[in-house]
Amino acid sequence: MKLLVALLLLCLFGCSAEEKLNEPKQLIEKGEMTQIMGEIALLESYFQHKFGIPSSYKEALKISVDRVFKKHGVTSKNYEENFRFYATQYEVFSEMNKKIIEQQNKNLLTY
Repeated sequence: MKLLVALLLLCLFGCSAEEKLNEPKQLIEKGEMTQIMGEIALLESYFQHKFGIPSSYKEALKISVDRVFKKHGVTSKNYEENFRFYATQYEVFSEMNKKIIEQQNKNLLTY
């Protein structure tokens, strides 16, 4: 949960620049990008909760995130380029993060 709050704060304060990046050559559609971001946020939250100290789970998290990339057919470089692209679009990125939080809250209610 702390990660989701941090992600939202990063979005609010880090994306205030008017600068817009050019669309990446391999654009990840907004819906899929939101799904990937949500899966990564969930993994980060899990590892943070379970192990606490980032150095103790860094490699396991990387392996798990790489599996998410493989599942969606993207590379880490492609993901990073798309993340930066969407992050420069405040309204879009804010909406994506809101959807991630809403989905995580919905998932919590079903347990």
